[in-house]
Amino acid sequence: MTKTAPSETGMAAKANWEAALRGDRAAFQAIVTPHLKELFEAARRELQYRVAIGDLSPDDLTPEELAGEVLIRAWQDRHRRPPGVGTRAWLLALLFRVVVDIVRREARFRNLAKVSLEARVPAEPVYDDDESFWEWYQPDEMTRWEDVVQDRSSMTPEQAAAAAEAFTRLLDPRARHVFLLAEVYRVPLPKAAMALGLSVPEAARWLADAVREVKPEGKGQTE
Repeated sequence: MTKTAPSETGMAAKANWEAALRGDRAAFQAIVTPHLKELFEAARRELQYRVAIGDLSPDDLTPEELAGEVLIRAWQDRHRRPPGVGTRAWLLALLFRVVVDIVRREARFRNLAKVSLEARVPAEPVYDDDESFWEWYQPDEMTRWEDVVQDRSSMTPEQAAAAAEAFTRLLDPRARHVFLLAEVYRVPLPKAAMALGLSVPEAARWLADAVREVKPEGKGQTE
């Protein structure tokens, strides 16, 4: 009897997803509800990180509001969900995308606030594509991951995520997203790549960049 449960669960999830694609909000809610607790926690940690590095202020939004923004985006983009990517990985990847969009918007507002009231508003957005945003966003350096975590295998997922918040300020944002999905949230790299809209080689390259920051060549080697 126990062998039939996973199959029945999978069939129900597939039916709910097909119904959600047709516009059934109740079916969509049934799909995302099992992941809400983790999504709220991930949103809380991401906001703490963004506030700590100065991207956002503590009053900009709450974790619940951020998670709500992610769910709105998930509903709007449900037809764009990559085939084969589970709901959990998809929602976590959307969280990163939504936060990036919010940070970009806030950066625009800060830049526009510097413009004189008499000056003409720029005709083009401050960041007109992803590359210009990534070029602008260069985090400051701070403590290395291996200085924060000596034995991550003994840590809970929450402890590992908290330690990652400190470490990942070193990383290019794309490397950070791959690192968090693959190393902290334990999403298999191929699935993480699809969820983030990257090819597997691209994701592997970003992850390798992160790993080089974790254990620079020659550091920590025994004689």
